[in-house]
Amino acid sequence: MVVPALLAVWLAAVLAGALGWRRLRAGLGGLALVAMFAVGCGPVPNLLLCGWQAPFAQRPALDWAPSNAIVLLTATSNNPPGGTPEPSVVGYTRVAETASLYRACRAAGARCTVLVTGGETPTADRPLALAYAEALARLGVPKADLLLEPHSRTTWQNAEFSQPILARLAAQRVWLVSSALHLRRGMFAFRQFGIAATPVRADYTRVVWSLLPSAKNLAMTNAALHEYAGLALYHWFAWRMHRH
Repeated sequence: MVVPALLAVWLAAVLAGALGWRRLRAGLGGLALVAMFAVGCGPVPNLLLCGWQAPFAQRPALDWAPSNAIVLLTATSNNPPGGTPEPSVVGYTRVAETASLYRACRAAGARCTVLVTGGETPTADRPLALAYAEALARLGVPKADLLLEPHSRTTWQNAEFSQPILARLAAQRVWLVSSALHLRRGMFAFRQFGIAATPVRADYTRVVWSLLPSAKNLAMTNAALHEYAGLALYHWFAWRMHRH
């Protein structure tokens, strides 16, 4: 998203130079250079990420109800050559946080069910929910306490398809696990389907401040813009849903 936009500005500057439009070339070239440093050195991603993630920086107090549901929002998967899909690096942080919550819940003497939500990956006909559930089982979460929602392909569908499962569970408290960057959009989607959840963040994204542009900052800016655009789209979904 960011890199193609910067390349487009650079190409426009080159074209302007070829056509003899020197002032336009200088203006576009300067704009691209300033944007590259503003994004790559940290100011822009810091502006986008700090307030966005701030509500989820601290994990909540673990005030367990007698009956709890922990909902794990899957991320992307890795597809190693000759192997089956497995959680990505970000995905494993969510798996670890979910397993930790489950153990704390059981240690408190409460009832706890883990709902893993996520459909098929683009490159394999195997649900993300299954790959993540297998990772949870390896960390000691009993299969009897694991439920799968293997059909959703978006965060909105995570909430939509989880709603009837959670209604059947009738858990007194729902905990929603995802990355801090993703939780704002996830919480919004779950609220639209009447699910009052407590957000628990796994990983937390930090900007790299540097004198030269960093690829990580470019990637983080892309990720942040994806979340902003996604939330705007979900507001439209919610307007359409409640309109009818």
